Amino acid sequence: MHARAQAQIQAAQVQVEEQARVASEQIDLPDIATEYSDSDDEDRVRNYTIPHWANSPELRNQLQAQSNINPDSIFGAIRPLHMDEIFRSRQSRFRARTSSANWIGQDRLTPQEEMDYARRMGFL
Repeated sequence: MHARAQAQIQAAQVQVEEQARVASEQIDLPDIATEYSDSDDEDRVRNYTIPHWANSPELRNQLQAQSNINPDSIFGAIRPLHMDEIFRSRQSRFRARTSSANWIGQDRLTPQEEMDYARRMGFL
């Protein structure tokens, strides 16, 4: 009889812990105000009609067919960004990046990570 009562108490404790864990995972966080929070664009009534070609089955089929094409095979790999080349008219030099995010060095994606991404995206 004692063992049965112990088992029931233990089962009740497990149930309470499970309910507490599930409740902690269902937290609703409030929306954070941003510079776009005051925008009425989301609430605006759309007063345009979608062109026929934009709803065509042919377009939908072509978009679906393209969804598994790796954009790197069309546009090439993303090259490193050189701010000095983009902003040539700027007088001062850009200061060296001091964070640990050295995307050219050891923080760059490994070939395995790139392959995993391509596989997840359906490019392979």
